[in-house]
Amino acid sequence: MNNDIQNQFRDLCKNIGWKCTPQRLAVYAYLQQNHTHPSVDVVWDAVRCSQPTISRESVYRILNELSEHGIIGRVDHIDSARYDCRVGAHGHFICKSCREISDFDWPDGTQIPPELLARQVQHIEIRLVGVCPKCAAAHKQKRHPSEKPASERADTKIGAPCFYGDNPQEE
Repeated sequence: MNNDIQNQFRDLCKNIGWKCTPQRLAVYAYLQQNHTHPSVDVVWDAVRCSQPTISRESVYRILNELSEHGIIGRVDHIDSARYDCRVGAHGHFICKSCREISDFDWPDGTQIPPELLARQVQHIEIRLVGVCPKCAAAHKQKRHPSEKPASERADTKIGAPCFYGDNPQEE
């Protein structure tokens, strides 16, 4: 484990008033070295290598504590909560096929709408949902050569974005 991560975590614990436990450090260090937006179960599997007695509930509690203090972000409303070590302004692209989440930088000039400036905004998120290039390519390979892509079929709405033959506007 990286000494910088250990020192950084020790300082965080001191500032928050937490005990710097090996379990908290293992969860924090895993997230700092992993940018795949892991679920509780993925984090739990990973940290059990160094903390074999840690429970899933402990990992869940630690992740929520880190999230509540703004140390990590929590990405909800996918299939299960996922966690993100990047907490600055950025967006997420979520593949609706494989559920992979990838980060992207906010477009230049993105601002809070003026009518919302008087409110106490605590979280801003840009979330795009679609099909990643890997899944799109895999689907294209599976399609029978005589089958037209949904965008070329007569039974789809003109101009509507189509994914795997489904029209998201009809979902």
